[in-house]
Amino acid sequence: MPDPATPHSFERDPICTIGAWLFVPDRQNAAGDVETGYLVRNGRRVVLWHCSRILADLLRTLRRLECRLAVPGSAAQSPGPAAADAPEVPPAGHSAAVPGNEPPRA
Repeated sequence: MPDPATPHSFERDPICTIGAWLFVPDRQNAAGDVETGYLVRNGRRVVLWHCSRILADLLRTLRRLECRLAVPGSAAQSPGPAAADAPEVPPAGHSAAVPGNEPPRA
C-alpha cells in the first residue's frame, strides 16, 4: 500500500458522489497507463485534467477523518451543556451500596 502521506499516490480510490455528481478518480492499469479522473452526471462527463489527483487526495483525507471520528474515543469530545434536572452520577468505583461508602450521618 502506498504511503498515505505521499500526495498523488495511486492507491485504489473508490468511486464516490460529490453532490449530484459521481467522481471517478484516476485509474492505472497493469501496463501503467493512467486514465484521468472525471465527474459524471446524466451521461455528461467532465474530465479533470488538472485537479483529479488533488480532489482524490481531498476525498481520501475526508474519509480518514470520518473514520477517525466514527471510532469511539478517538476524538476529543466536548462535555456539552449539563441538563439542570439530570441526576448527578457518582464517579466510577464509588457506590453508596458498597459497605464503607455510606455518607456520614448527622
